[in-house]
Parts: sequence; C-alpha cells; structure tokens
Amino acid sequence: MVLFFLLCNTLLIASALFFIFRRNYRNHIALLYIIVVQIFYLMFTPWYNYLDNDNFAFNTLLSTYDYSLGLFILSLHLVFFYLGYLIFELKKNDKIFKSSHNQSVNYNIGIKVSKFYLLLLLMLTINAISGEINLYDILVGKEESETLGFKGATNYLSSFADSLIILFLMSIYFKSKKVFNIVFMTITVILFLILGFRYRLLLLAFGIMFIYIKTNLKSGRKVIKLGLLGFFFFFIFMFFSENRINFYSQNYSKIVYNPLDFNYSSIRDNTQGSLVDFAIYKYMGDDRTNHDLGESMFIYPIIMVTPSSFFKNSEKPYPAPQINAIDDALGVPRSYGQACTFLGMSFFSFSYFGVIVFSFLFGMCISSWEINNANNLKLFINISFLLASFQLYTRGYFGLFLLPLVYMLIAVYLIKYRLSFFK
Repeated sequence: MVLFFLLCNTLLIASALFFIFRRNYRNHIALLYIIVVQIFYLMFTPWYNYLDNDNFAFNTLLSTYDYSLGLFILSLHLVFFYLGYLIFELKKNDKIFKSSHNQSVNYNIGIKVSKFYLLLLLMLTINAISGEINLYDILVGKEESETLGFKGATNYLSSFADSLIILFLMSIYFKSKKVFNIVFMTITVILFLILGFRYRLLLLAFGIMFIYIKTNLKSGRKVIKLGLLGFFFFFIFMFFSENRINFYSQNYSKIVYNPLDFNYSSIRDNTQGSLVDFAIYKYMGDDRTNHDLGESMFIYPIIMVTPSSFFKNSEKPYPAPQINAIDDALGVPRSYGQACTFLGMSFFSFSYFGVIVFSFLFGMCISSWEINNANNLKLFINISFLLASFQLYTRGYFGLFLLPLVYMLIAVYLIKYRLSFFK
C-alpha cells in the first residue's frame, strides 16, 4: 500500500505539471512554485525513506499502516488543492501573457525603491547597534557570541528584514540602477547569513525566479537560461545551508566552498515535514492527544504578536498545543525545532475535515495569487502572499505566514503611498 500511494501522489503531481505545460505555463507560475515545494517538502523524504527502508521519524517507529495513512492524507490534500485551484481558474480568462512595462514610470519608482531600501537598512543597522553588538566585529569574526536569531533592540524592527526581500524584487522589476541592485543583493545576503535566515535566502531566490519568468521568459533559449539559473540557485542554497552555522558563529575559516564537499543528505534533513505529519497522525490515532480545534492555528499567532506585559508575570503561554504534540510524537526535545507541514496543521486542528477544506481553500488562494496578468502594486501583493505561504506550507504554523506577509506588505504600500517626501 505504501508504494501504491507513493505512485498515486507522484502521478497527481506529474498530472499537474502536464496541465501547466500543456497550457500557457506563464499563466501558472504560482502553481508551478507550489508544485516544486510539494516535490521537495512533501514527497522527497517519503520516497527516500521507502527506498532506504527507513521507517523512523526521528525516535518514533512508523508502521506500514502509519505510512499508508500519512500518504493517503497527502493524497486527499493534493486532490482537493488541485480542485480548488482549477475551479477558481475556471472563473478567470486564461489570456496570453502581456507585459505592460513603462520605462519612464519604472525608473522613477526604482529611484524611490532605492531610497527606501537605504532608509530601511539604516533603521536595521541602528536597531542592531542598539542591541550592543558590533557589526564590524561580526563581519571580521571577532564577535564571540552566536548571532542566530539576533533581534537587536527590538524584534519588531528586526522583522523588517522580510521587507528587504520584496524591496529587492521591486528594485529589479522597476529597473533601479544595476549598481544599486548589486549593493542591495550583497548587503541583504550578508545580513541574512549573519542572522541565520536560511529560509529568507530561499524566498529571495524564489522571488527572483518569479520576476525573471514574469519579465524575460519569452523563448526556448530563455527556458534554458531559467534552468541554468535554477541550477545556480540550488548550489548557492547548498552553500548557504552547508555554511550557515559557520557564518552566524563567525567560524569563517571553516567555510566549505567546494560543491563536491557539500553534504547533500542535508536536503533530506531539511525536508522531513511529511514524517512529522505521519508521526502526528500516529500520535493522535493512539489517543495521546485531541484535536485543538484551531487553537494553535488561530489563537497563538495573536499571542505571538501581543506584548509580554499583557500576560501574567510577563510570560506568554508557550508553546502551542501543536508544538507539544510534535515533540511528543517524535520523542525529541524542542531544541530539535521540528515542525509539521500545512497538512499536519490542518489535521491537528480539525481532522480530515480540516485537511479537505483548508487544502481546497489554499488551492483557490494560489490561483488568486497568480502573477500572470498582475503588474505594479498587484504584482507585489501577490508575490508577498506567495512567498509568505512557503512558511505556512512547510512549517505548518499560521503565525509564520502572517508575520513575514505583514512586513512585506508594509514595504509595498509605503512605496505606493508614503514616499512623496522623497521627490
């Protein structure tokens, strides 16, 4: 049964890819993005473990029944996600992509984006300095403390690092000067490396691919260039993933540069969300916990953004029930930092009903966030939603969707409405 469901789910994903390339694939960039995530974060580890005959989810032994159940729930998700996407697509016109760039307008907006980017970097620098860490010492490796998760004076300001992603994409799209883009890219990557923001580097890469497809992909030669660009980003991501601990602990002498020396098994280590889901299903099937009816999904994001002073003894009621269930189901401490996926979150909240309904709604959302005929403000609103959905889909926590989304949208709307004083 395990092989049967693996093949069925693979066929579902392959059918979705056939649908994309059978039609005008430029009208389904968001769907293609989600399919890439599904392949790596939902299907890669189940296939890997099946071929490797590995039945463990960390310290929990999964039976054939546990695997079959998990893959069946994954099938439900894929079916209703694609149905939601297709039904919403029927209400839209599948028009041939048309670019509507205006060079003079783009240049003016590009100048505003550049200025706002510099202002934001200045604000982040002041926030970091206020946190009593010398940025120069970090860069040259003299800072003794690790900087992973460093918040500076306040976490509210440090979270504006998410805004840098969307601002850099706007800088490319609106044709800011190349020298600005090179400087922005360098500073942004260094900042994310210092703070250990690996997922933000991945979102930055996805965003660049969105802009590239949106503005450049018009011929077979461009498709080949896209493939080479994707290959390049893969090795860049592997470099960051391999060396991120060395960067935020300032062990620059231990940085690994040779791609042949990279630990490619780390791909599996970072895409085990499906195994976490399977362990949760087993955990709940053994009646060791109950569905939380959306408490982790909807209540804890509110707790996350509420100042600690509003709670008794200034202590927030952490962790969420879903987090406790994950650690108990896997038999690991919280320091492992494991998370379920969108499926595990939905099932933990509302069982099969949650998986079916939320998968269908998520498919409709992805269709509504397509970037095919979106331009200017609408384009970057859609890209913000798509990039933020990565955390929701792979980490199964609604707060990790809302927080980066809010900070990216703040940047988008400030560019649109609040920069007249820069003229």
